[in-house]
Amino acid sequence: MQALWQGRPFYEDWCDYHYILNLYQGRELRKTLKVNLRCGYITEGVFSYSFSAEWLERFAGSFQPIVWSRVWFRRNESLKPAVSALLEVPEVFFYEDPRPYLFAGKCILAVDSVHWRTDRDSLYQAVKKKVEAAFPPGRVYVRPYFFFLDDRSLLHFRFEVFCEKADYERYGRQLPLSVGWQPHIHEGEAKRLILVGVNRERFWKYVQAWKQRHGGEAETPE
Repeated sequence: MQALWQGRPFYEDWCDYHYILNLYQGRELRKTLKVNLRCGYITEGVFSYSFSAEWLERFAGSFQPIVWSRVWFRRNESLKPAVSALLEVPEVFFYEDPRPYLFAGKCILAVDSVHWRTDRDSLYQAVKKKVEAAFPPGRVYVRPYFFFLDDRSLLHFRFEVFCEKADYERYGRQLPLSVGWQPHIHEGEAKRLILVGVNRERFWKYVQAWKQRHGGEAETPE
């Protein structure tokens, strides 16, 4: 696939998408690509590339149906037990990165007015190292959120910093934040997780078993 999909890069993104391609290494989600067959492009983050439907159809013989479920949570406290339980099940894949839900919420870190030729990955690694040094080991998770180019050709970056509220109060306030800490689920709202490789009955069985072993709260999924 990597050898065949050599599209022309461009920076416009004007259509919806027909497919989302999640690429995993083991069970770790490494890349997400969005495909529009009618407009003929594939997008990663803010970058798009020309794409032909034939490039996707060529692999149709390797496609297999999957079992998947949508699960809604209305209590922030229930996310961590559910995600922790399913991370212990080898056949379950998360449609999105599950690591943020091992923490109660997040804040947003800002890095502004960076030269346009700055290497994004190097900057991310530097920010990640700085944030992790400010928190106790294993108590924070950092990932890129978005970036934009201003009219002076300077880049502005935002990074999500996931942590517990108590750790944010103690360690996070010293960081250059653009948005303070907030939970994954606000009152009156709900959060949806999409799970691949598990139906709703087995999902609840795994969560209940985890709760019996480790304690903690779990709610019946919707």
